[in-house]
Amino acid sequence: MQGGIKREEAGRITKKLHDCRVQLQKENVYSCLLAFRDVLEKMGTTRMLPADKKQLQKDINVFQEELASSRAFRNLYGPVTFKDDDLETALDFMKQLIEIKEEEILAAMEGPKDEGPDGDGPDGMQQRIDKIMIHVERENVSTAKNMAEQDEEAADALIEMYNAAGIECRKDHDFEKAIKTFKKALFIRPDDEGLYYNLARVYIEAEDWKSARNAMQEALKPSPDFQEGIQLMAFIDKNMK
Repeated sequence: MQGGIKREEAGRITKKLHDCRVQLQKENVYSCLLAFRDVLEKMGTTRMLPADKKQLQKDINVFQEELASSRAFRNLYGPVTFKDDDLETALDFMKQLIEIKEEEILAAMEGPKDEGPDGDGPDGMQQRIDKIMIHVERENVSTAKNMAEQDEEAADALIEMYNAAGIECRKDHDFEKAIKTFKKALFIRPDDEGLYYNLARVYIEAEDWKSARNAMQEALKPSPDFQEGIQLMAFIDKNMK
């Protein structure tokens, strides 16, 4: 560490950029854009060594070329040119692209249904997940919850995605991001004791014992016999004394 700079922060941004590439390879454009937005925001707020920043900027430039040339991206937005080393402009542009994609999906929800209830189209499941995700990202809690109740399969897949991402953030000690991610999952399933359990573990590692206890209280409300939850609550109470 030099001058309060933690080099692992740059590593986390690199890992997030890898996640962007994975989503792009899967042609999950909406998820890719959300992840890339997070990368750009982190780049603007994270202190790092000049060498790390230079390498990350280079990696971002390379990814922008990959994004602009990908078939899935071009099918949505046509030919796009990103300017190298201009993070602020890239972030503003990414937010615009996300909004365009959201409006497109929302418009499709109002239009005629081309797919069956099981999402038989080639991108059916991902589109169903995206429809719920948009309302989660916009914090339209009641709408997200209602849509999840109507499409439990897509909701389960989205929760699994958020849960896995939250666990990874906890392991990377990115506690703020982990908390936000688990709370997004809880928008969809506010009575899921497992999500509250994982959220409590984040608070514990962040040494926020009060919030950890509150999370476990929520977990035990719908499932008072949740044994792992009972054990974790006892652990929390012991450490709060």
